[in-house]
Amino acid sequence: MLDRTQELERIALIEALNVLDPALGRALDPITELAAFTFGVPIALISIVDSDAQHSISRVGLESLVRVERQWSICACAIESHAVLQVSDLSQDPRFNNNPAVTGPEHLRFYAGAPLVTRSGIALGALCLIDRQPRVLDEDEIRQLQTLARLVVNQMELRMSLGRRDAVSGLPNRQQFQSDLGVLGRQDGGHHYTGVLLDVFDLQSTTDAGQVLGLKPVESLLRQASLRVQDMIGEFAQVYHVAATRFGFVLRDQSREQVEALLDRLRERMRRPLMVGSIPMSPQFHAGVCAFRPEPDQTADLLRKCLVAMHHALQTDACVCWYSKDRDEYLRRRYRLASDAGRGLSQDQFTLVYQPRFDLTSGVPVSAEALLRWTHPSLGPVSPAEFIPVLECTALMPTLSRWVAEQAVQQAARWQNVLPGFAVSLNLSPRDFDDEQLWQRMAERLQMYGLPASLIEIEITEGQWLHSHPAALPQLRAMAAAGVRVAIDDFGSGYSNFGYLAEVPISHIKIDRSLITGLAESRTARLKVDAIIRLAEQLGYRTVAEGVEDEAELELLRAWGCDEAQGFHLARPMRAEAVTQLVLACRAGPLADA
Repeated sequence: MLDRTQELERIALIEALNVLDPALGRALDPITELAAFTFGVPIALISIVDSDAQHSISRVGLESLVRVERQWSICACAIESHAVLQVSDLSQDPRFNNNPAVTGPEHLRFYAGAPLVTRSGIALGALCLIDRQPRVLDEDEIRQLQTLARLVVNQMELRMSLGRRDAVSGLPNRQQFQSDLGVLGRQDGGHHYTGVLLDVFDLQSTTDAGQVLGLKPVESLLRQASLRVQDMIGEFAQVYHVAATRFGFVLRDQSREQVEALLDRLRERMRRPLMVGSIPMSPQFHAGVCAFRPEPDQTADLLRKCLVAMHHALQTDACVCWYSKDRDEYLRRRYRLASDAGRGLSQDQFTLVYQPRFDLTSGVPVSAEALLRWTHPSLGPVSPAEFIPVLECTALMPTLSRWVAEQAVQQAARWQNVLPGFAVSLNLSPRDFDDEQLWQRMAERLQMYGLPASLIEIEITEGQWLHSHPAALPQLRAMAAAGVRVAIDDFGSGYSNFGYLAEVPISHIKIDRSLITGLAESRTARLKVDAIIRLAEQLGYRTVAEGVEDEAELELLRAWGCDEAQGFHLARPMRAEAVTQLVLACRAGPLADA
């Protein structure tokens, strides 16, 4: 009698191998027919016994035995036998003499069943011979039946292995990894496990080598890497080739310290150069590790969790990173934002607020920057610092940018009725300029609303991205020629090269808040900002200070001749109606003393 653990493992393997697939049964029909012919019996079956019933996946004769409840299954007894179960007359055997197939119209008498035992020693079912007359197999016939049973198992395993091995390394692939995890997840939880996902080569370097040397040397490289992993891990676990340059395995009953020590030894081994043609290449080593319990919900999600950890290792250039639930939730939130943004745009969850920009000579707001806000129905207000980098990686960003531009131009036109000459600035990303119709559409909107181009300012980030977006410069030049103001945003935060500004028709430089914050206390920051303002003035650019937080910073900027400023010290982002009231009040001047 199989114990509970053995039975759970057997049922899990039946599910993992998908041996109840009708296509497998059809493939096994020739063996069933051969068995019936060889032994001269009217009935031959290949059966699979699961937790509930016996299923005849291939058969000759006896259509009524396609499915038999397990309590009446003779093959259920055969799978518990280490040899062929032979019953010369079922009606005389107390185990089976009340079986409906024996007492009923089928009138079964003889049964011989050879267990279908996999290489792992698990019996899935039986190849059985049935007759309506009592009979006995001799020893040679029993050996022949066992040989046919092994042939059935070989066919099953061969068919199941199709598409389950990597063609380059010969190792089991990701599909087999998931299948084996499924088996693990249906076993008793008496052990603890650790999943490991290992990246051994930079994919870009491997691709570059393939372009130069061809695929064969690269495949040789991957085979060498796979052999190293197997040499180190093979005694502890089965190694799987789960992606082009990635391998996975599961360790059992290893402590965190033992896992890290093993991976450290593997890292030392993997870092030794491998030859590609005549070129030595140094493998990389980044491992994502996740402890888990052998439960279906955890095994089903293991590879994804290991991937989260491994990408963290890649991004931080660490050798080993353990799975972090916090990082997983962060990534899931990013994905949710990307998924929900399209619906949010159609359901008016996005709005614009405007942060006024003040002229430092007059002290009056002269323009406002349009800033995007998102109130998610379940997550609440989401910071632009969080959702904009996410959406910039999606196809929705150009649509969202067009929406922002449309709303901002409309608002600028409305302001002209009450705030003549008040301008609006809006931010465009590098991807927005991939749309060659960007300026044409904007020009049409300006004409539609009767808005002078000089009252629109386009803010772009500094950097070398202009060279990788060939449509950007011609459109920026067309905008500037029409009168649109072009500003470099966040100047001083990165590239910060005045030389490349000659290529761009800019009118304003916005000094990044990282240089303004703490300006009064930092001598280095003061020297940088003062130099930027003086040089910008000599080159004919107006300067705008971002992120002004206190009066001391404001006074320094005025003293150095900075043209404009914005920040919480002056005004926070606000609704368009509030901007109108603020600007009207500033233009009216201070109230006279009573």
